[in-house]
Amino acid sequence: MSPATVLSLTGLLVCSLPGLPASFNDIFASDPGEPTRKPFMWWIPAADPDGPASWELVDGALQYRCAGAVLAPATVEHFDAGVQMRDDSAWTLETAFRHISGTPPISQYETVIYVRWAADTPDHIGLLCLCYDAGRKQLDFLNGDGKHEKIAADLTGEFHRVRLAVRDRQVTVYLDGQPAAGPYALRWLKYEGPAQFILGPITATQPHDLVCQWDYLAYTDRGALAPGEGGWDPSADTEPVSIPRDLGGPAPEDPEAFTKHPPYDKIRVLSRERGTEAYDRALPEHVRLWQVAAAARPAQMTPDCYTYPDTGGPVLQNFYRGTFPSRSDDGRCVAIFHITRGIGDTIFGFSDYKVWYCVSTDGGKTWGEEKPLVQEGAEYSPQHPNRYVRVGKNGFVFATLQPFIYPLSNGKLLLPCYYGPLDDDGEYYNPLSTSTYSQVFCLIGTWNETGDDLTWEATEPITIGTDKSTSGLSECAIIELAGKPGHVLMVIRAGNEGDRTGQVPSWKWKTLSTDHGRTWSELTPFTFSDGSRFWSPTAQSNLIRSSRTGNVYWIGNISRVRPRSGWPRYPLAIAELDEETLGLRRETTTIIDDRRPQDGSNMQLSNFDFLEDAASGHIIVRLNRLSGGPGADGLHTYVIQVK
Repeated sequence: MSPATVLSLTGLLVCSLPGLPASFNDIFASDPGEPTRKPFMWWIPAADPDGPASWELVDGALQYRCAGAVLAPATVEHFDAGVQMRDDSAWTLETAFRHISGTPPISQYETVIYVRWAADTPDHIGLLCLCYDAGRKQLDFLNGDGKHEKIAADLTGEFHRVRLAVRDRQVTVYLDGQPAAGPYALRWLKYEGPAQFILGPITATQPHDLVCQWDYLAYTDRGALAPGEGGWDPSADTEPVSIPRDLGGPAPEDPEAFTKHPPYDKIRVLSRERGTEAYDRALPEHVRLWQVAAAARPAQMTPDCYTYPDTGGPVLQNFYRGTFPSRSDDGRCVAIFHITRGIGDTIFGFSDYKVWYCVSTDGGKTWGEEKPLVQEGAEYSPQHPNRYVRVGKNGFVFATLQPFIYPLSNGKLLLPCYYGPLDDDGEYYNPLSTSTYSQVFCLIGTWNETGDDLTWEATEPITIGTDKSTSGLSECAIIELAGKPGHVLMVIRAGNEGDRTGQVPSWKWKTLSTDHGRTWSELTPFTFSDGSRFWSPTAQSNLIRSSRTGNVYWIGNISRVRPRSGWPRYPLAIAELDEETLGLRRETTTIIDDRRPQDGSNMQLSNFDFLEDAASGHIIVRLNRLSGGPGADGLHTYVIQVK
């Protein structure tokens, strides 16, 4: 597992109830990927019983099966399990394991038991791992940055109890109730990664054949217990055992309240189809025309308006024009898009994003010059496009889904953006070292006298404290309220990435402007219309007004469990907005899609866009299902009737 693929710890911890021993036992009695299961949910790939590779429950055991394929491991973080572990902790970890068939290329494909924790030394972890070498019938024993002598072991046939016992910074291995290795002094590895337990392959680059099973995984901090010592025998448990925890912190009174009402007859999901045919048919003409124009323009160019400290001059930039232009009633259209130096991912390329635009005055038939979006004023330029951004130091992106730029009732255009703030020394400010940290501001566009271009002004920033969102603010949903010109509601994505206290909320926040987006009210939680709260992960959402009903609908993820940053990103729901209370009418909440039994626990139902079908009035949602089960991944379209 590459260090680049995992997030660094912030060092915040959650405690089990004081004075109680912390013990869990997962006997794999239920779907490991179910968020509400006991003792905890595993992060586990999709089940595919008929495919070449799958995690699945078989006769009360968790089974890993690969046939000429590769598959990711099953993981659970200590925070989710309720575990605290330090270098000087005393604890015992046991599993019951058996190898059924197959001989992978190396033993790390068959990891029997793996645990790691944040070491006392910064940027280091403690790591203990036992991997089975089926061909040689032995266990490889990894300890921090070193390896110990191999342990002779035949783990075929019945389940075999494998135990790690740690105290006084020493580890002992027990196999089927007998000492097998150690005690050895703990070692540490220079590496940053989440504290977690792992089953299955910690290396999975080559297709392989393997079937193996785990009957349970159990942990206790009562001490380093030899088999039979201390009365702890996880093999005797017939029910899952959870660690009691009191996370405290802000939470909905009933996280599943949004599901506890009769079906709402004025919102119906009429169909769910693989592919995008229904969405494509509903595209407005000006969007189709922009797609044709964008396809004819070069995907890469070298603008001469940017210089960078690491290059000293203009460099090749990628142009991402796959966006949805806005259209005013008079036919003027504005297309907005990003460019970067080829660092496409929002985590690693976030500081390089820049916003460009171009204008059509004839409904999209022809398009003008593409240009950087720059705030009005002599001090601003493409290199310093607004008061918050200096190219080469940080970047900014538009924060909304289509139409991206929102036409207001006063004829101006509103463009919420988020940016990576800079500190007093001009360096990227990320106070908790989360994957990204950003704040929001708005750009307001005013048409020039000839009506073929815009001038842009920037508002004050919309900010939030790290006690309310560890990663700041980012994607926004906006709508101008009916009968209240200039009153604009904004619903903003926030998150609790890295929080190990349970005190950082995990819901959307809202703010209201009463002056066409120039100033914004203090942030408050986005709730149901009766004021009750709901969990929502770090993911996008949006608002759309139906031309048929006149109602506003919110589309986004509502969680049944406390989200951990951006997970879980299901179900995806739609609900009516109450424009007086600025909350959702809970009784209207309708599930668009949800995780299904064979979908992975890291299923994502959050990467969507949408539009209204002008012919039918239906809301069309196009969603990229990620980490779904067999045949359930990829682009899907949902047709939603509102009345």
